Formats: sequence, structure tokens, C-alpha cells
Amino acid sequence: MKTSYIVTLVYLLIAGNTTYFLGKSLYKHGENFLMSIFRNRLEIVLPVNKILLTGFYLVNAGFVLPFLKQNKGLTTVGDCVEFLAFKIGFIYLVLGCMHFTNILIFVLIEKKSNPSTSN
Repeated sequence: MKTSYIVTLVYLLIAGNTTYFLGKSLYKHGENFLMSIFRNRLEIVLPVNKILLTGFYLVNAGFVLPFLKQNKGLTTVGDCVEFLAFKIGFIYLVLGCMHFTNILIFVLIEKKSNPSTSN
């Protein structure tokens, strides 16, 4: 089997497992965060949390799949590690930035909907 196929398989396993377990964790712990944001409308917490999880999976797949293409041959172990580190690292950085942007948006929503809690 070609080295590039093995590296691609490892890449998909790392990205897929990370996506699944991180999504599961964000969904579980995000509910409490959303309850504090939407405390006057608790009926929308679960639907919003499910929409956020679906969006997380779609965005993650959208970042992971285009990176399957590679332009250079992977001939050494160092090339393989460099390929995986760059592609996975880039995805993690972008998704981390998106996550903190989402948190900021929800905090701004909370401040706007509950002006009495801001100082």
C-alpha cells in the first residue's frame, strides 16, 4: 500500500475521532452555557444546542475533506508527520477561533437581552 494512502487513513482517523468526541463534549457542556444565555427562553436551549452541533460537524467536515488532496509525495516518516501536523494543526486553529467567536457572539447576545446584568 502506498504511503500516501496510509497517511490519509491516519489523517481521517485522527480528524474523525477528534470531531466526534469534541462535538460530543461541546454538546454536553454547551447546554449549561446556553441555559445561562437563554435563561428567559429555556425552550430554545436544546434546539440551539443541536443546531450548533450539526453546524460543528458540517464545518469540520468542510475543513477536513479538502485537505485530503496533497500535492507532494510522502516518502519519509518525517514527511508524513509534517503533513499530519500541518493539516490537523491548521484545522484545530481555525475551529478553535470559530469556537471562541461563537462564545463571544453568545455573550453579546446575553448582554443585549439582559442589560441589567451588565455593569
